[in-house]
Amino acid sequence: MKLSVNPNDKTPIYRQLYEQIASEVLSGTLSPGAPLPPIRTVSRELGVSMITVRSAWEALEHDGYLLTRAGSGCFVAPINETHRQSKVDERLSAAVGALVSDAKALGVDKETLLSMIEERF
Repeated sequence: MKLSVNPNDKTPIYRQLYEQIASEVLSGTLSPGAPLPPIRTVSRELGVSMITVRSAWEALEHDGYLLTRAGSGCFVAPINETHRQSKVDERLSAAVGALVSDAKALGVDKETLLSMIEERF
């Protein structure tokens, strides 16, 4: 797993880490039971605070993406298909909502927006 952060992005770094790992879990790139690298290692490799990485790991655990085993580390949690699809739908719905809001604010009509999506899909 290759994680990266962009300190110039308006998204907080812990959230950037969260989104990357959640996406890999939902897509199946990270399989249930797969270990995550230790917080200290990620912190050192990315040049960010251990508190930042710990915040991402805790949020991922809270949302059901990770399991922590004392003395063993963090592992990808098993996610049933219904739960996985619900999370995918939730994330896509938020992204589509933001896209539609931006398009409306910029005066882009529905047909133009759909055409742009079609071209890029």
